[in-house]
Amino acid sequence: MARPRSRVLLAASLATVCALAVSACSSSTGDGGSAGDGKGTVEFWTMPYWIGQDDKVKALVEEFNASQNDVTVNLTQLEWKDGRDKIKQAIAAGKGPDVWLMNNGLELDYLKAGSLSPLDQVGYTKNDTDKFVDLAKVNEYEGKLYGTPLYFDVGVMVYRTDILKQYGFDKPPATWEELKSTAAAITTKSAASDNKVSGWQFKGMDDHVNGINSTWESFLCQAGGNLTSPDYTESTQNSEAGKTAMEYMKSFYTQKISPVGTSALNGFIDGKVAMFPFFQSVIANVEAGGAKTEGKWAVAPMPEGPKSGCSMVGGHSLVASSQGKDLKAAGKFMKWLASPERSVQYMDFKAIFPYDPAKVDPAVKAAYDKKVQGDPNWKPILEQLGRNTPDLLLQDRHGWATRWEEQKASVVAGVGGQVPVEEALKSIDNQVGKALSAEK
Repeated sequence: MARPRSRVLLAASLATVCALAVSACSSSTGDGGSAGDGKGTVEFWTMPYWIGQDDKVKALVEEFNASQNDVTVNLTQLEWKDGRDKIKQAIAAGKGPDVWLMNNGLELDYLKAGSLSPLDQVGYTKNDTDKFVDLAKVNEYEGKLYGTPLYFDVGVMVYRTDILKQYGFDKPPATWEELKSTAAAITTKSAASDNKVSGWQFKGMDDHVNGINSTWESFLCQAGGNLTSPDYTESTQNSEAGKTAMEYMKSFYTQKISPVGTSALNGFIDGKVAMFPFFQSVIANVEAGGAKTEGKWAVAPMPEGPKSGCSMVGGHSLVASSQGKDLKAAGKFMKWLASPERSVQYMDFKAIFPYDPAKVDPAVKAAYDKKVQGDPNWKPILEQLGRNTPDLLLQDRHGWATRWEEQKASVVAGVGGQVPVEEALKSIDNQVGKALSAEK
């Protein structure tokens, strides 16, 4: 699949702005925005990242505005379906926000264009950034940190405790082999009892096709694979690890264990899917199932593959424009919204705390400890967190737009059996390789 024309134009527009006016893309406060006096108005554009409660972000901005008199934040809430593109278009046109929401790992177009201000220029000190967990390195570029994480996501496994128990399993599968045998037993036995339940569904092989990206990259990682070469110049998915991961995923469909198209989340809530993988923040959606799911599910770390039990890392960060009128004012808001005090609140929708709990204020640590101790699902989530490194997300930054579009087509086709596995992997490497060459 060719790279979507809209994304090509958006990436090109950023590059054009930089080519025409180098100073407009500089990350230096001398050539770009003003450090300022920390007083003024900040334009904040975001998608509603508080899962399940879109009004929460607005309430937080209002709380910040009421808490002090130096900075006023104007909020523009965008939709997930096109919010990122609207921000990119506005930045390229020189009319963008001062602070905005971006995926952890950040986007290379912004970084190469000098559109983002490093955190040390908006008021962050080494003492501030040393409090982050090691995964915060996903927001580094050329030795500087450019995004302050609000929270992290990691890929985990969600399973129905009631269904597993019904079919004779008292614990979740811990390896690829156990996952497949457990899922197969549930699918087969339930079909024989005329109450068919799919033992497993890969998120993304359903009505949420974009989810195949995080799913695929988790399983590729577990097989020992990488997205790119160490210098980010070559796409490396057509490897033995890539073939191992895709053949394993494909076997669930060729052996009729999993059904292509069935919604992993909705099927899980309705008791028709026993297990599926996704970011742990999907818990908020599972809990919204009410009586259908209450007391009937749990979280486990990802089943370990041939090489490891790693998974995809996600989540969101705040970034500041290098062209902001007052970088210190932007920094004051960023430090407040992404502070340990606010981040511990984000744990209510199962967002992972981005700070080392041992390095934050005792009152915040007490709140963190209370949330972790009050919910047994935090133990496997934090175990999964400890299995992951920044590497996969730093690779994903390169050729990201092309990769995520191509994987949606090629991984689904390869796993679903529409094309041979090696052909699917070659297609990914071919398309992503072109994008990586263009980055040089």
